[in-house]
Amino acid sequence: MSYEFALRPAPSEVAKRDWRLPLVAAGVWAAALAGLYGTVVSGLVAAAACLVLVVWGLRWTRGFAAALTTVAFGGILGAGVTTVHVAVRDHAGLAALTAAETHGEAELVLHTAPKPSTRRPELVTASARLRSFTAEGVALEGHWQVLLVANGEEWNGVAAGQRLTVPAVLREADAGRLTAAVVSARGPPESEGTLSLPHRVAAHVRERLVTAVGAVPQPEAGLIPALAVGDTTLMDPELAADFRTTGLVHLVVVSGYHLSLVVGAVLAVAVACRAGPCGRVVAGAVAIVAIVVVAGPQPSVLRAAVMAGMTLLALAAGRPRAAMPALSTAVLVVVLADSDMAAQAGFALSVAACIGLLFLAFRWARPLEHRGWPQPVALAVTIPVATQVAVTPLLVGLGSGVSLVSVPVNVLAALVAAPVVVLSVGAAAVSAVWIPGGEVAAQMAAVPARWLIWLARTGAEIPGALAPIPGGVWWGLGSAAALAVLVVLLQIRRLRVPLLAVLLAAGLGTVPACLMTGGPPSGWVVTMCDVGQGDALVLPAGEAVVVIDVGPDPAAVDACLDALGVERIALLVLSHFHIDHTAGIGGAIEGRQVNAILAPPPGEAQYGYELVEERAGAVPVLEAVPGEVFEFGATRLEVLGPPAELLSGTRSDPNNNSVAVRADVAGTSVLLTGDVELEGQRALLGSGAALGVDVLKVPHHGSSFQMREFLEAAEPAVALVGVGKGNEYGHPDPGPLALLEEGGALVFRTDESGRITVARSGNEFEVTTRD
Repeated sequence: MSYEFALRPAPSEVAKRDWRLPLVAAGVWAAALAGLYGTVVSGLVAAAACLVLVVWGLRWTRGFAAALTTVAFGGILGAGVTTVHVAVRDHAGLAALTAAETHGEAELVLHTAPKPSTRRPELVTASARLRSFTAEGVALEGHWQVLLVANGEEWNGVAAGQRLTVPAVLREADAGRLTAAVVSARGPPESEGTLSLPHRVAAHVRERLVTAVGAVPQPEAGLIPALAVGDTTLMDPELAADFRTTGLVHLVVVSGYHLSLVVGAVLAVAVACRAGPCGRVVAGAVAIVAIVVVAGPQPSVLRAAVMAGMTLLALAAGRPRAAMPALSTAVLVVVLADSDMAAQAGFALSVAACIGLLFLAFRWARPLEHRGWPQPVALAVTIPVATQVAVTPLLVGLGSGVSLVSVPVNVLAALVAAPVVVLSVGAAAVSAVWIPGGEVAAQMAAVPARWLIWLARTGAEIPGALAPIPGGVWWGLGSAAALAVLVVLLQIRRLRVPLLAVLLAAGLGTVPACLMTGGPPSGWVVTMCDVGQGDALVLPAGEAVVVIDVGPDPAAVDACLDALGVERIALLVLSHFHIDHTAGIGGAIEGRQVNAILAPPPGEAQYGYELVEERAGAVPVLEAVPGEVFEFGATRLEVLGPPAELLSGTRSDPNNNSVAVRADVAGTSVLLTGDVELEGQRALLGSGAALGVDVLKVPHHGSSFQMREFLEAAEPAVALVGVGKGNEYGHPDPGPLALLEEGGALVFRTDESGRITVARSGNEFEVTTRD
């Protein structure tokens, strides 16, 4: 009889995870992020402090002191490199021009192609390098990172890498980035020179892919370029919002998932062709470079490219792949190459998702595999859960809300995610050389793309799909601590089953809560939706509602109307056509019956008018006439403005010609003022209309353009201000709010209180808020 023994290796032979590289990467990232908010002096002080820590800790080889020394070493690198960049950013001459908002001519090299702004879709933004700026008596030359803001159709054909000159105004940029200035274009660009070879290749591939997807109907045609190269310009804005709500946005941002699929497919072909190790490495490297060139230097692309490069080097050297060192190296290389990445949310989310994948997904998949689950199925379940756990603290800290449907939607999306991405990338590759072949590939990709579209739309329509959790640093840290404790407790075998049972019960308990909550309270008068920097209000109208403005974000107004149980809109009033009042129209009318739209003449706000005209379809658009009355059940609306002879020559004619409405809801009066400023308010005062009301929608987001006499004439008990948190306009101004409070009004703001609902019971008002 013989026996075989498996001897346990000596402790010295057990491979231990080396944390030095991750600690250095953490030090680099932390120092770079801190340095972006500082000056050259503070950066030098930070580097010197880290150097002292390193010298002090050289005697330690293990324990906390050694770890701190390693982090400090990374801090020296991060602080040193960032300080050099900050010295360039804080150039005294450029700072003086931005402070004075100087007009002149800017020479730029675009780093990214202009894309519509998420805040103001009529504008396009792009990152660029400012090579020179010439103004009267001033000429500066340099190499500053800037943010370009422009509008006009002439910017649609401008590509990344293009060198151009444009009349512009220099403005101060937000703190905490390497952006030295905001270049606000004041005219069409004049192109100079030709694009470099990589940029010409990227533009060629993108243009040919757009041509190829023309053979596919929308919205699939807009989704395929996003899946292939991260180009969302053709993607329907509402569908893009649904992808964000359901946690599918990672599929339309080129990331490690895309690189792993593409490089894996290329290596599979190389193996099939019997290529040797060197041939496989070269083929994989070419694929990586091609993706980076075509997709552009997005944060997730750069992180994934470095990690993939490290894996290929390990393959070439015949060494085992090590994911954690690869991720740490990616952070080191990317942040040291561009310190601005340390402050980019996209880069942080990409790294966090990768950490969740490495530390949690595979560990959580093992128990399922031991129970007989095939590994791909187990990972299809654990990867969405692990990445959601990892990114949740960041999402909470950023105030983006947390998707409650992300995990099940991503599990179902896994059925087609790989084939649809590979087919979309294939469509881009084939169409670059042969358009008919690209059209066939696009039509094939459209089949699984329909499943993703259905998942995104269906998931976004679930009540409570996006939990509006309060944002901020402390909420983010709190959620991180809570999740860390939960993850640790789940490692204890005795507690695992009870905890999972509690979590499952809590999850199931939210289903009826989501389905049964919502709807207005008894005695409802008006609700101001939280739509960011914009307005959207809802009033009862019998079995329907009246909606006043729809804000800038379709998803935000759609969520608000869903929460109120709105299925039919008796009248949609658009106070004017600025996009912070109109761009959300798709979210308001899609899936709901809309009887009519009431609006003023478009005036100068043509972009908003065209957007409404496109989205309204067959819904009749009525022109607002002063004195006209609409009645819906117990709600009566009287149009007070704009005046018959429209105001002209004011600071903002569209604002001052806003549709102003007085509503009486079962005996409670509400004054809805749009964005009327001084001239518009003066016209309302002179019209003889009854302006004294119970509830006032404060004009123009509470800006400083308010007449004291107008606010005193309104004399409201409750004043509502629709305003976005941290908005660039400085709204609301404290002066008008103080006047209202002195008059006895209770002032509520959406940036502080979220959605605001006013109800009345007898002689008492009840104001409820919901973040």
